[in-house]
Amino acid sequence: MNKITLYLDMDGVLANFDKKFQELKTLYEHDEEDHVRFRDAVMKYKIFEDLEYMPDTNVLLNHVSKLRDINIEILTSKGTFDVARGEEAERQKMLWLKRKGITYKPNFVRTKTEKAKFATPYSILIDDSIGCIKPFNNAGGHGILHSNDTVKQTLFELDRIIENLTNEYILS
Repeated sequence: MNKITLYLDMDGVLANFDKKFQELKTLYEHDEEDHVRFRDAVMKYKIFEDLEYMPDTNVLLNHVSKLRDINIEILTSKGTFDVARGEEAERQKMLWLKRKGITYKPNFVRTKTEKAKFATPYSILIDDSIGCIKPFNNAGGHGILHSNDTVKQTLFELDRIIENLTNEYILS
């Protein structure tokens, strides 16, 4: 059987990037563009090192930790094509995972759409961005659009997809 791989997004699924980014916006007197604020957030304020969990992170992590015969990995975007900023974002995210005790293999891409490179008929992505989910689904994977208010729906869909993939294998 092809082993099922579950990919968990970090920002917006495990870590509360938006809350911290909004807090940093208050440091600007002028209406700076988001790409300038993002650059500063990564390079100056080390935003990814110290993010809070999303409110439902523990529920999600507890559920997936009980899955058997499923490969679980992290799939996260650095949010930039800039090499130095990308390396810094990756360093910070690795530190965050270590501090939180999350030991799943991390995979990094530069942009949201690059997550589709990980899509296979036996891969599942839980992500809060439709800009990640649509390309992942179009590439043959199974994307689950996660929202902070719908962890139960996310877990229901995850279990349904796993059951379907398992049954598909048994019947083939």
